[in-house]
Amino acid sequence: MNSATAPDSAQMPDVVELTSGPQPDPFVDALSLLASELSGIAARIQELERSHLERMETAAAKLREQIAVDLKNQHRVELQSGIQVIREEYEQQLRLATAQWEAERQSLSQNLARHRNSSKLSQEVEQTEATLETLQETIQTMLDNPTVDLSRVMQEKARQQQLQAYLKGLKFDV
Repeated sequence: MNSATAPDSAQMPDVVELTSGPQPDPFVDALSLLASELSGIAARIQELERSHLERMETAAAKLREQIAVDLKNQHRVELQSGIQVIREEYEQQLRLATAQWEAERQSLSQNLARHRNSSKLSQEVEQTEATLETLQETIQTMLDNPTVDLSRVMQEKARQQQLQAYLKGLKFDV
């Protein structure tokens, strides 16, 4: 090559440089690709987070429902158990009260019967005492009368003793 041509070639741009234009930076394409991949990854992460959050909320709602159902069942069982205990205590107290009332009723019935019998007994005592007085007067009249047989007086005296024994029995019962 000649020296005259050399200066011309220095002043002339390279043919390759002129035809292709400025060379693109190899990092720009890689950076653009990386940014696009990072955006995709960020979008997938957000989608996963949203999906995970939805599943967690669904699981929490199901868990809350299950806990509520379990607590209701547990409280229902405890309530039924408490009701049963209270019912048994009530029935026991009712049986005791019924037994006490029955005993009082029996006692009052006996007292009433005694009172009824007592008034009957009192009447019987009064009547027997009156009969004894009459019999005593009859015996005294018979003793004063010499025409009355002694056997008749003895029969009346025996009757008097029987009535006195009967009267003692009545008074003992009263």
